[in-house]
Amino acid sequence: MDERLAAVDKALRDKQAELLEAGKDQAKIDEIGDAIVALREERQNILTEAAMNTELIERLDDLATFLDEQTEAITEYSEAMVRRLIAKITVYDEKLTVEFKSGLEIDVDA
Repeated sequence: MDERLAAVDKALRDKQAELLEAGKDQAKIDEIGDAIVALREERQNILTEAAMNTELIERLDDLATFLDEQTEAITEYSEAMVRRLIAKITVYDEKLTVEFKSGLEIDVDA
C-alpha cells in the first residue's frame, strides 16, 4: 500500500510539473488536468482501502481478544456472545449464511 501511494504521489508531482511547463497549450493543460484528477481519485481510493483494512484488523483483534477471555468451553447458547460476534444470519432454502462482525462469512447446510 505504501509503495502504491508513493507511486501515485510521484506521478502527481510529475503531472503538476508538466502542467507548469504546458504554457498556453489548452489541449495539453486539459489532458494533464484530467490525469491529475484521476491520480487524486486513485490516491483517495488507496487511502480508503487502507482505512478499511485497518478497521478489519481491529475487528479481528477484538474478536480474538474476546475469545481468549472465554475461560470455559462454550456448551450452550449465549445471547451475549451471539450479539458480540455475529452481524447477521441469512436464511436460504438450502443453507444459512452466518456473517461475523469481523467480516468472515460461513455457510451452514440446512
